[in-house]
Amino acid sequence: MMKIRGFKLKKLLAAVIGLSMICGLLNMAAPQWAGAAEPVALTVTGDGVEKTVQFTLAELRALPQKTYTYSGYNHWPSLQIFKGMKGPTLKTLLDAAGLKDNATMIRCKLSADVYSEFTREQLLDEKRYYFPDGEDEDNLGKWPPTRSERGKSQVETMLALNESNGKLIYGQRALNEPTCCKNQMLGGLCEGGTIEVLTEPLAHWKTPSANPAPGTVASGTEVTLQHGDGTPYHAIVYYTLDGSDPTYGSNIFNISYPHFQPQLNKPVPINKSMTIKTKTIGMGKLDSEVVTYQYNTGVPTQPGEVNENTAGNAENTNKPENSGVTEKAPATGNTIHISIFADLEGHWAKDDIYSLVDKGIIGGMTATEFKPEVKITRAQFAKLLIGALNIEVKKDAVLSFSDVPAGAWYHDCAAAAVSAGLITGYSDSIFAPDNNITREQMAVILSRALKMKSPAMEAGASTWQAIDKFADKEDISPWAREGIAAAISGGIVSGVSADTFAPKAFVTRAQAAVMVLRLNRQVNNK
Repeated sequence: MMKIRGFKLKKLLAAVIGLSMICGLLNMAAPQWAGAAEPVALTVTGDGVEKTVQFTLAELRALPQKTYTYSGYNHWPSLQIFKGMKGPTLKTLLDAAGLKDNATMIRCKLSADVYSEFTREQLLDEKRYYFPDGEDEDNLGKWPPTRSERGKSQVETMLALNESNGKLIYGQRALNEPTCCKNQMLGGLCEGGTIEVLTEPLAHWKTPSANPAPGTVASGTEVTLQHGDGTPYHAIVYYTLDGSDPTYGSNIFNISYPHFQPQLNKPVPINKSMTIKTKTIGMGKLDSEVVTYQYNTGVPTQPGEVNENTAGNAENTNKPENSGVTEKAPATGNTIHISIFADLEGHWAKDDIYSLVDKGIIGGMTATEFKPEVKITRAQFAKLLIGALNIEVKKDAVLSFSDVPAGAWYHDCAAAAVSAGLITGYSDSIFAPDNNITREQMAVILSRALKMKSPAMEAGASTWQAIDKFADKEDISPWAREGIAAAISGGIVSGVSADTFAPKAFVTRAQAAVMVLRLNRQVNNK
């Protein structure tokens, strides 16, 4: 019995070993696709694309890759920099699924409860940038920003594969735009996330409310602007005090999350009659309508003060007689300025600004403030230029731009500037009156004005040396180089320093005043 049992055991062991060898051989011979499939990392779907497409991580990495660096503020606020982000662009992903022309909404989802919504325009159509200036450690937490547009570069929205397991990431539309934190660059999309593309109609954000309500208030009253519960969750309250419509780059009321730095969400003090224009801008919806809140302290306007309720108040030139702006010294005939603008005391451009004030070409933004460092818009500059060149303004002139409505305070001045060939639109239908104007744009416009009034002033070959001296000359747009050269040669424009022109930097009211005064003196030989 022992021998029989031993024989059976040996046969059993031999059979087990044989089966193991067969399984091993079969496993070696099996094709690779017979193993476990790589999991789906991301799905693109929705009625805004032609088909649903699923990507593994390997397939995402096999798509064309872009590398960008991004900047943006969170709601502390502090400046966040994402360097060397690499991955496929959002457009590449959506094109693979067949993006439809009528797509309106893009919803990025980690789960049914965790998602971020964007309009198609916000992520695909609007120009967004990386702004490298001001990345030093001391500047990261400053608000408002002290950065400039120097060195900005356009970036595309992408799925960064080297950040947070697949992070949706996009650039800024303006230097102060919050894009991080709750706004919201969603991470973890490559862990089974979904990008839904929809065709549903887009809603508008609700307009901000103001407390207290507009009307007659006591001097010193503080106005709070608020959207929803007051948090900046996706929705930012932008506002202006100069009569212009708010947009990207304007003042932000709710920049800090309430329990971070609430002191930065400070109310607007009403010390005199004041107009607050505000609107809500945020992800996933269309901008709200602009709402205007007019406050009156009941204090009568004094002679020489700017009437803030007049259309176009930022550049009001209707200065009454005996305004108290200047007086003549009997002995010498020199002009002595009585300082009506407290914020010009000690300012480098004070005398030039007052020279334009004396001529009735420019005014303050309030009765006692010129606000020299506020950026000037295209509409405001058109009015300033027309006044400086004494160009006839025709009432209700025909203008083809859809964003310059009849009756707008700047309509006739814009029409006069366009008719004179001084200013052109961004396209046949877009003038962009509320866009801040850059130094290179203004230099080109001033060179046209100089040529119109003084035809002998042309950019010769030697004028290019004026551009060559600037270290940032490569930042100057090709279309602007000749105009900048002519403006420099004509003594109208100079650099911000000996070797820096800063072509993409926005122009302040003080800078615009100085350059327009030079033009005014040049064409009048004074």
